[in-house]
Amino acid sequence: MVKNLFLKISLIFLLLLIVALFVFLPSTTKGNGFDYSRESPPSDDPKGQIIHQQYNNPLTNTNLYLPLVRNGMPKFVGMMMPVYWTKENVAKYMPEADELAGKKHTAVGWFIDVQDPAFVEDWQTESALNRNNLYRQLEQLWQQGYVSFIKIGSRSTISEITAGDYDNQLRQMAQIYKRWLENGNGRKAMFAPLQEMNGDWVPYYPPNTKPAQKQKDFKDAYRHIYDLFGANGIERSQIWWVFAPNGWSWPDDNFEYYYPGDQVVDMVGFAAYNFGFCEATVKPDGSDYGFWENYDRIFEPYIDRLRIMAPTKPILITETGSSALTSKLAREQNQYDFEMKAEWFELNYNYLAKQPMVLGIFYFDFNDLGNNVKCDLSIPRSDFMGYRQAVENPAFQYFSHYKLDDYIP
Repeated sequence: MVKNLFLKISLIFLLLLIVALFVFLPSTTKGNGFDYSRESPPSDDPKGQIIHQQYNNPLTNTNLYLPLVRNGMPKFVGMMMPVYWTKENVAKYMPEADELAGKKHTAVGWFIDVQDPAFVEDWQTESALNRNNLYRQLEQLWQQGYVSFIKIGSRSTISEITAGDYDNQLRQMAQIYKRWLENGNGRKAMFAPLQEMNGDWVPYYPPNTKPAQKQKDFKDAYRHIYDLFGANGIERSQIWWVFAPNGWSWPDDNFEYYYPGDQVVDMVGFAAYNFGFCEATVKPDGSDYGFWENYDRIFEPYIDRLRIMAPTKPILITETGSSALTSKLAREQNQYDFEMKAEWFELNYNYLAKQPMVLGIFYFDFNDLGNNVKCDLSIPRSDFMGYRQAVENPAFQYFSHYKLDDYIP
């Protein structure tokens, strides 16, 4: 009798297990028709992915996105270079950058100010449009398969933006972007208004402005730019809005205080560097801030904070880079340690490859940081394999703009 009872219990348990497998195992295509396998790594990819599933809610009929978390998401690599992106320059510099990486970069970051001539000059004719500093760079990068990541700066205080002093320029910016969208084929770009707003080096605020006022001014200006784009025909689905502070700040200027809200942001990110002991770490008063830094200091703390601040938003490393000067003595003697720079790439990019919510990394391939500040961040062009070896990690992939849409809520 006991034996029969044991057999019955075993059969019931087996049946329950089979039912559970049918119910809970994910299928490639869900009932709403979203294809989870489209442009995704194979199911045995150890890195996994996060896919943002878009579907129609029968109750509200609004588009919602649900993150399907597997062990992380693939990442893209992006590049920022001191280049004006004409057709010729894209053809010259981006194959060089792709060769350094051993794979194609997904996106290219570049700067443009609200005060740029592009936003006051005539742009209505075809010839003028193709000379326009916004349209021209957007189009030439797109033609060669690169998504633009545009950082909108300002040489004036941002309270002037909120006051409407630059509304004409911002309207023209939005109208030029809309005209570019009309070329079709899913064109889309990332825009980061007033990047590094929590830094004490940006010209966005009058001297001695209190942190609380700076934070209010930024949020007002960000939303003003966002609203003007919407008012000029840019639909929410036609642009990616990026919140792009600096990672480090004074404690009362932490980036959380500047966040304008999930409703007006698609991605969050931060800039962080290993300046090592490069020239930029010596201040005019002689103070020396040289220090060799890795992910535990320049990435991990900020990623943790962003995941608390905006838990559903993909994370970008909007700027990063490393010096090859590893000590004060090396700086004094101009002894560049490229093996250490290569090790920095491998250690830190491998760390970022494992972070589930990190979507992309932009390397800042500059040596001139502006205002007569120098640092040897640029990737050596000969006999240096550190960058290539770091991004060989299969987590780093080329993303089409369609694939980016899959991963960005």
